[in-house]
Amino acid sequence: MDLTTHLPLENPLPLTVLTMCLGLAAWANGLFFLGYGAEPAEGGAHPLKTVGWISLVGGVTAFGTVFYLLVSGGNFVAVAGLASLYALFFIVLGAVEIHGLDLKPVANISIPIAVLSLPFLIFFDGLWLFQTVMVVWTVAFAAIAATVYGRLPANVLGWILVVTAIWTFFLPAVVISLGIDLNLGF
Repeated sequence: MDLTTHLPLENPLPLTVLTMCLGLAAWANGLFFLGYGAEPAEGGAHPLKTVGWISLVGGVTAFGTVFYLLVSGGNFVAVAGLASLYALFFIVLGAVEIHGLDLKPVANISIPIAVLSLPFLIFFDGLWLFQTVMVVWTVAFAAIAATVYGRLPANVLGWILVVTAIWTFFLPAVVISLGIDLNLGF
């Protein structure tokens, strides 16, 4: 089984845009939680608002890809469902960050998204990179909830999100856009 069975790759641009936009959102949030650029300049806006805008724009852009996947039909409907969850998460996260709202409801929706990512281990059977993406995002969403509820230090979540951005968004963007076959028979 190859990647084209699971994803509409006649035109890799929409999926590349999806992964890059959400990757930048995860990256910006990760660096914020690590403390990089987390302090406002004197008299300036709080950087979390900017991170919120990055998250919001990434989520809205992801919905454009969702519509493309839905129009493509077939197996792509399942991927569109998963992408919708992630897009909605980043839209809500962005709005919460921009307006300085309570993150607990965001943590609460991260748990079902973590759980709903797991069935895609079966969907991506034989595609080890995309199976690991599902595991990494399950861990990341669980870590979001744990951090918001005081069970995990923010800097640990920051590192999880930075690694998540690289492994689950930037690397797949390269793989998808260049048509690299990673089916190693696992």
